[in-house]
Amino acid sequence: MKINFLLFIICVFSITLNAQNEEVLYCGQVKAREKLFRQHSGAEELANKATAKLNEEAQKSEESRGGGLTVYIIPVVFHIIHDNGPENVSDEQIQSALQVLNRDFRKLNMDTSAIVDQFLDVACDTYIEFRLATIDPNGNCHSGINRVESELTYDGYSNDFKSLSYWPRNSYYNIWVCNSIGDNTAGYAYLPGDVNSPFSADQDGVVLKHNYTGDMGTSNAFRSRTITHETGHWLNLYHTWGPTNSPGDAANCDYDDLVNDTPNCIGATTCNLTMEACSGNELANIQNYMEYSYCSNMFTFGQRTRMRSALQSNTAQRNQLITAANLLETGVTDPPLCLAAFNSANTSVCEGATVQFTDLSYHNVTQWTWNFGDGSAALSGTDPAVHQNPTHTYANAGTYNVTLTVSNGNDQLSSTTNSFISVFPSNSNAAPFSEGFENTWPGSNWGIYNEGGNETWEVTPTAEFSGDKSLKLRNFNNDISSGHDVLYSTTFDLTGATVAYLEYKWAYANKVAETDDALRISVSGDCGQTWSLRKIRKGLSSLPTSDPINSQFTPTSTTQWDSEIITLTNADWFNPNFRVKFDFEGKGGNNLFLDDINITSDSQVSVNENKTNVLSNVYPNPAEEHMTLELVLLNTENISVMLYDATGKLCQSVQNGLLTSGAHYLNINKPAAGVYVLTITSNGQTTQQKVVFK
Repeated sequence: MKINFLLFIICVFSITLNAQNEEVLYCGQVKAREKLFRQHSGAEELANKATAKLNEEAQKSEESRGGGLTVYIIPVVFHIIHDNGPENVSDEQIQSALQVLNRDFRKLNMDTSAIVDQFLDVACDTYIEFRLATIDPNGNCHSGINRVESELTYDGYSNDFKSLSYWPRNSYYNIWVCNSIGDNTAGYAYLPGDVNSPFSADQDGVVLKHNYTGDMGTSNAFRSRTITHETGHWLNLYHTWGPTNSPGDAANCDYDDLVNDTPNCIGATTCNLTMEACSGNELANIQNYMEYSYCSNMFTFGQRTRMRSALQSNTAQRNQLITAANLLETGVTDPPLCLAAFNSANTSVCEGATVQFTDLSYHNVTQWTWNFGDGSAALSGTDPAVHQNPTHTYANAGTYNVTLTVSNGNDQLSSTTNSFISVFPSNSNAAPFSEGFENTWPGSNWGIYNEGGNETWEVTPTAEFSGDKSLKLRNFNNDISSGHDVLYSTTFDLTGATVAYLEYKWAYANKVAETDDALRISVSGDCGQTWSLRKIRKGLSSLPTSDPINSQFTPTSTTQWDSEIITLTNADWFNPNFRVKFDFEGKGGNNLFLDDINITSDSQVSVNENKTNVLSNVYPNPAEEHMTLELVLLNTENISVMLYDATGKLCQSVQNGLLTSGAHYLNINKPAAGVYVLTITSNGQTTQQKVVFK
């Protein structure tokens, strides 16, 4: 007996260690379906009616083996919801997912040669294609890939997850990529009937785990067909065994997928090509994309009919996607040349370094002309391998504008970024180095990169921890997508060091509505070719130093500042090409201030090893609070104990006077975090010791 169930379908592929150890884990189908219908009274009844109508339309659509040969084109938009983790997959990985989808739907996959004889005659091209939209819902030029930072990437089942980025489903096929869906689910989709109602329209589309998206990057070829399977559900296909999520269950013989040329089966979780169908006199279609076998390579004519019928139906507005008007409005039939843009792996390097540039222009660019700003001849041509993403070597120190001009053969666009590349000389500063922003800004020691074109780093006389000035990032008026403001240093010579210390002070306050701004501190030992992240401070946790305020934040006392010393021990950094980078990512928060950036090392703090008749012991060193100096005097002596910072400035007079013979414990009050020199003088002789406060 075959039973027509009008149910919600969610597919999950197993999380698999490798092709030889396949495992189908639990599916979230019941959880998701019950959640959808529980949230909206009457939703299940409406879904059943819509699905019944859709099934009736499919049965009437049994045209010549699958519904005609007109190629239906569907505009696609990918929404990458990420938390700056591996789920923030590259554009190339998204492109690979789209290539897999089109390859499978158009029967262009090479493994069709492996289809078993019984199904060779029913394997088909669906004549359905998918293209990235190039125009967004507001009519603006777009890449078809949205990126949104949110911790909801760990909850792909959440309704709020999809609302972070959603385009109207009557114009676009929405695909979301996330870190985790839950319940060991690799992807899920709703049947058109289940999201036909207006209250569920914004849930329509497919959700994919990042490592089941495409065949490269965080994913691989073995997991790549999740998108093919889920898109089958989105176009009204059940699993080959019917509307359950229990492959291998003998009870599945009582169900059906409503497709005539996929034999009734119980479903497979391994690639068993000899598995029999429920009738016992034919094989199950184990290689079907709607199976769990992980050797899928085909759709059938019956499935083609069912999917094309869904695209001709007004159920869930599928028929509006393929109209000529919609294809023009979404930019998939005649993509405009609408953006000239570029970036580079590094925007600050040393003399003689080679910079890799990347073209971000779209769409249909056929010619590139680069002006690298250093007086060299422009690079121009039509060979993508040579001209699209070139490298260029900067021989001399300086700051350079870069211009890219692109053409599609008819139209031309140009983009210039001023001061895009900063080239520093090697070994330009010796440590110890102290920066209080009291002198000319930015001078030869610092450079800035402002990604969003908003207000950026500036010296201000209205706030300071010490001296009269500090560095301010006026972030209060920047919007939530203001991008990165980077402060990077010139080079410092740390040759001979075995340990170095990066000290800085900062002040920041959230707005009352907390925003997750981020400050990342990185160092480099190769003049900025590569960077190592040493600290990240987030606006919701470790960045604020003062109470939230809904007006422009400016610290009014040292109590609204904090300080940190970062200890550096990697030998790769101890050379003439050491650099520091402060990278602030604005999310619509408040102002940030920096002051007293100090760079010191054990080899560059001057210490006199002369002995005195004073025996001393300093502990703990490094210290987080007070430090104790223990003196053992051989005679009654006039003792001077002074604490200096790494630049030679007197910070504290610990002792200055006559002490009698015996042990004396002198408490050193904690100064700001940093490296200091403790000087002990007796009878004209001096001993110096480096001490560190955290």
